[in-house]
Amino acid sequence: MIESFEEKIKMLRKKFFSSSSQINISNISRSFILLTVLFNSILLQDEMRQMIQWVKVDKASDAFEISNKALQVSLMKLTLILISLFNACVIHKYHSKQFKRTQMIILRKSKKSNYIDSKIYWFIALLDIMNKTLKSIMIKRLSDITETHLMLLNTQMRARCKWFMISALNLLVNQVHAVWDCKIKYVIFMLSLNIAEAFNHVLHIKLLHTLRMRRTLNYIVNWTRSFLKDRKSSLMFDEQIDAMQWVDADISQRFLISSILFLFFNASLIEKYKALEIKIEILNFVNDINILIYDRFTESICKTLSKAHDVCMT
Repeated sequence: MIESFEEKIKMLRKKFFSSSSQINISNISRSFILLTVLFNSILLQDEMRQMIQWVKVDKASDAFEISNKALQVSLMKLTLILISLFNACVIHKYHSKQFKRTQMIILRKSKKSNYIDSKIYWFIALLDIMNKTLKSIMIKRLSDITETHLMLLNTQMRARCKWFMISALNLLVNQVHAVWDCKIKYVIFMLSLNIAEAFNHVLHIKLLHTLRMRRTLNYIVNWTRSFLKDRKSSLMFDEQIDAMQWVDADISQRFLISSILFLFFNASLIEKYKALEIKIEILNFVNDINILIYDRFTESICKTLSKAHDVCMT
């Protein structure tokens, strides 16, 4: 029986900040290709104003009780200060440690019979408001570059401009109808995989390598490296707050930047599937991978599934 505050916090930290599992990195090459197009790394005042005005004013304040509305009201006076600060972060490839301090409010899901199980708890993350603003700007830049230079596959969805849930459903329906329209009568099978706690198990070195290999601009890769490391968090639970502690988790699933970074992290796996000389279509919705397999016989589909599993495990 877990009774003390310390024991509960230990259980919750294990749930929300589980460490990255061991991943084979022997195939990571030291060589990579950088995007050669010209792209201004200096943040502009209009760019920052747009991001600050875009955020919702009724969101919860950050851990220092600074609200989005307060930032919007002070925008005219703070513009030059913030643009200088953010440009320094980008130029020096540095995301301030102060920005990476998070307070998490732990909530119990209602009407549960057993509150010992860590799965019935969820959280609200109070992020530093400067962190949210700079992060929003970098997300917008990464998204724009991704779409302009086709860095991700068309079958990878979410966290991308003009890509929504309906886009994924339409693509899936079109894939099924394309198989049905073939002269040969195929059996269709779809295997849906959800990668459990995917974002907590993203290995930094693998993610950064993938960003480089997909020709992401160098200043974005370097800023991302700084953004991901040296994070601290405190938990508020039962009206008590524990001390700030280093967290092992890499990126949280609830943040928009996590979605687009995970699409990059997962892109090489999707390409391996598409390279197989088998009848298979892939639809990747962040950490959900849908494998559509079609063949004339059920036995052939089972063999294809076995090949797909072998690719996933390598």
